[in-house]
Amino acid sequence: MRILFAGTDEIAVPTLEALDRHRLVCAVLTTPDAPGKRGRALLPSPVKVKAMELGIPVIQPDHLGSKAREVVSRLAPDTLLSFCYGRIFGPKFLALFQHRFNIHPSLLPKYRGCSPIQNTILNLDRKGGISIQDIAEAVDEGDIYITQSFDLDGSETTEGLSSRVSVMAADLAVRLLSSLDVFRSRPQPEVGASYTAMVRKEDALLDFHRDAMSLHAAVRAYSVWPKATCMLDGQPLYLLGVWGNAFDIPHEECAEEPGTVAGYVKGRGLKIATGDGYLYVDCLQLPTKKAMDSASFINGRRDIIGKVLM
Repeated sequence: MRILFAGTDEIAVPTLEALDRHRLVCAVLTTPDAPGKRGRALLPSPVKVKAMELGIPVIQPDHLGSKAREVVSRLAPDTLLSFCYGRIFGPKFLALFQHRFNIHPSLLPKYRGCSPIQNTILNLDRKGGISIQDIAEAVDEGDIYITQSFDLDGSETTEGLSSRVSVMAADLAVRLLSSLDVFRSRPQPEVGASYTAMVRKEDALLDFHRDAMSLHAAVRAYSVWPKATCMLDGQPLYLLGVWGNAFDIPHEECAEEPGTVAGYVKGRGLKIATGDGYLYVDCLQLPTKKAMDSASFINGRRDIIGKVLM
């Protein structure tokens, strides 16, 4: 088997490493180097960095047109495996391969699209999962070869769940590709199908009139980007971490206006009124400042108690 591995983000790196240990990857396809946070130097994708460490050839076309197809064709891969690549494969490109697989971090057909991990957290799911599917023309609608599910406890963040998925996906991919003759694909059911959109910055704006469970989930889902955001004295305040798990938030009667910082509880954090109880925030950040735990934050902003976050 000669695999062209298509990937970009950190979540795909363990799968690349696992396949390389079996000497299955003939080349890596990744996105072009992109400007860093300050927009000065161009930075390679995490998958490119790892491929270079492993000595695997890297291809970075701007478009998957005729030139890219010619380069890939010369490498003579028989299998395409994609994981968080970030580009759509056209039919002419897919025709270069005998086998075409995509790793998707959800139990398909649930959460097709580009933000399955965030939506798993936002929707307070009790189970998460990974699917390896055939690559079809419609996004994430290909036949499924193998899936794996796992339990969630309501404390997962996007970063933590991505790390967990990345390790499990690597094992699942090796399991499939090393015994390909054993697995048979099955069509996805349309019952239960759902689609996810790209996360937008405005999605992370918090409304404290919502219930504590959904706010707890929002802080965890947007912890990497764009960060759950509210306003303190007309200035953005990012809530980066919450205490406990969403499934076991204690029920507390709440008399304050939603958004009111009702106090500080040692071991839990800032106590913020919501539409149906309290949310305990244990990590915060002001723009241009470092993230800090709630105890450190309150030492510098004791006036926050009694404020109403908008």
